[in-house]
Amino acid sequence: MIPNTRRHEALLAAAVFLFAFVPRAVIGRFLTVDEAYHWFGRVERFVQALHERNWAGTNLIGHPGVTTLWLGATGTWLHQTLLAIGLVTADNLDAHRTLLRLPIAFGTAGCVALAFLLLRRLFERRVALLAALFMAGEPFLVAHSQLLHLDALLASFMTVSLLAALVASARVERRATSGWWLISALFGGLALLTKSPAIFLPPMVGLIALFGSWKLATTSQEMVQAGKLPFAFSLQPFVVTLQSFAIWSLVAALVWLALWPAAWVDPLGALGRVALQASADGGAPHGWGNFFLGRAVADPGPLFYPVTLTFRLTAWTLVGLVAYLGFSIFDFRLGRRVLFDQAIPLLLGLFVVGFCVALSMSPKKFDRYALPVFPALDVLAALGLIRLVDLLLSRTPQRLRAANSAGWAVMISLLALNLALAFPYYLAYFNPLLGGGQAAARLVPVGWGEGYEQAGAFVARQYNGADRPTAARYEPVLNPFVPADAAPLAWWQIPGRVDYAVVYIDQVQRNEKPETFRPLLEQLEPIHTVRINGIEYAYVFQIPPPVATPLAADFGAALHLRGYALDTAAARANNIITLTLEWQARVVPEADYLMFVHVFDGQGQRVANIDVPPGDVRAPTSTWQAGQFVSLVQPLPLPPALPAGTYRIAIGVYDPNTGVRLPLRAAGGNTIPEAGAEALALAAFDIHETERQGGLGPP
Repeated sequence: MIPNTRRHEALLAAAVFLFAFVPRAVIGRFLTVDEAYHWFGRVERFVQALHERNWAGTNLIGHPGVTTLWLGATGTWLHQTLLAIGLVTADNLDAHRTLLRLPIAFGTAGCVALAFLLLRRLFERRVALLAALFMAGEPFLVAHSQLLHLDALLASFMTVSLLAALVASARVERRATSGWWLISALFGGLALLTKSPAIFLPPMVGLIALFGSWKLATTSQEMVQAGKLPFAFSLQPFVVTLQSFAIWSLVAALVWLALWPAAWVDPLGALGRVALQASADGGAPHGWGNFFLGRAVADPGPLFYPVTLTFRLTAWTLVGLVAYLGFSIFDFRLGRRVLFDQAIPLLLGLFVVGFCVALSMSPKKFDRYALPVFPALDVLAALGLIRLVDLLLSRTPQRLRAANSAGWAVMISLLALNLALAFPYYLAYFNPLLGGGQAAARLVPVGWGEGYEQAGAFVARQYNGADRPTAARYEPVLNPFVPADAAPLAWWQIPGRVDYAVVYIDQVQRNEKPETFRPLLEQLEPIHTVRINGIEYAYVFQIPPPVATPLAADFGAALHLRGYALDTAAARANNIITLTLEWQARVVPEADYLMFVHVFDGQGQRVANIDVPPGDVRAPTSTWQAGQFVSLVQPLPLPPALPAGTYRIAIGVYDPNTGVRLPLRAAGGNTIPEAGAEALALAAFDIHETERQGGLGPP
């Protein structure tokens, strides 16, 4: 191992930072629901308020989300700087979103490195390094550290605050003004500026200080009894505890006030907004429901967080936690001295349990709400794995030393490989020991917007993808990825309003507004399915275009004609009629076919014809997918001297390489003898004398 010096610890911390920062900084194109609906817009309004010195205008949401807004503003200024020097362009929205998120990736990675340095003062180096690597490579932590959101910042700030408090309380000679307490208070203030669940932090810090005082007081009492200290000294640790907590609270409050401009002009109003948000947002179930253990529910109940957290952990973290729990049960009978030795893990475990219990009291539950407990779980898992390895190799010390470097290489490789396999959808990672994504989708909520960009890209590739809006549940999430605007999902039920609709897993799980998506799932087959990590995230449906004149006919095994429309209104003015054909592919066509359209007069003479692809040049038949609907709107020129009378239209499909027509199967006698075999007759149309005078020939 690396020698135990401060310089080498700093190098290790830098390496941990890079290991954490790279996956956090390499961000996918997808958007989350909260980013698209809220946070990108909030950052714009925050920056505008700062520019106008409208301090009250920075009170945008009661989370309060101030750290997210400041870091998003930093990303905005970075984007503006790169725009000014020409390194990015104004129309590159992906770059804009990435730069807005990047400061959060940097900040959360920095907190992982800082956590390593703090852990090194609490545990042996192996435990500290392994725990930090787990924090750096935990997919669920990485996923949220990539986003313009709250929970990763809350988890990072709370973790550093707790660890610094543990370091401060573990020191034998404790002072109320210890630098560790000040660090803890600084990050505690940042946590309170981020999200209201940070209110759990002050009592936890107080408990940490009290526990440390109890340990120190017990040691002091033993020294008093031995005559080495005066009796009064035994009370000093508790006095210092009160002083430490008072100073911690004061510094955290000053940070809260100093960094929130709205609090400069109306501190009570800012505090009231936080209280109102916490009570209104957390005190009621989701307005659109939740999902747990295979059912749509309003409140998932107390098992929600234990189950969802287990699914969100990596396999090695779960194994390490089981090992730690087993060793703890074994050690319990060793007495109070072991309790003192295990005080720090015990406090971390108490934080995990207490925070999850507090979250469970609210009917509104998301797996990401419990993100602050992940770093503590990683520490406990590292303790369990290190002890397990030591136990397995304790009888062979030489093998233990030889396996040391190789073990670190294997662990780092596993962490990196796991992230690489999940990239860029860390939000879609679920514990493979429990069945991975497929099992998770049946039991716990899945989907926060990831996958919409794939659905949008599919629509954009279609020949008619830009013709009409695409219907979806979360329009702002899909909108950047489709060539035409996204529209409410219910629009697919209005004939002719949309060509495509996207049904998302989140809505299906929660059974939200089933009248908008159940008919799609029951009546149509998706033309495309977005699959991520074994989970079917989104279904893209092509909405059947309305048919004016139904007529079922098949040309070969692949091309099915649903019906047609014939518009002769333009014949008077410009000698053109318009034929609209509605096709559907039964299977994938084998070649690029052509279609003939022949017009016959009453004597069976062909007076007009045209040969075109059945789906126009935008959609050659070889590109059709099974089940796909294809519309052809085809103008058909007519001779200018065409006399009045009744005319008939015949269509057929053939292979242009051989000239062989595809076999026709149609009900009834829809044929025209003059058109030859395999030709389908459409309805006749009339051209009257007045029409002829208007545009089809001389009077």
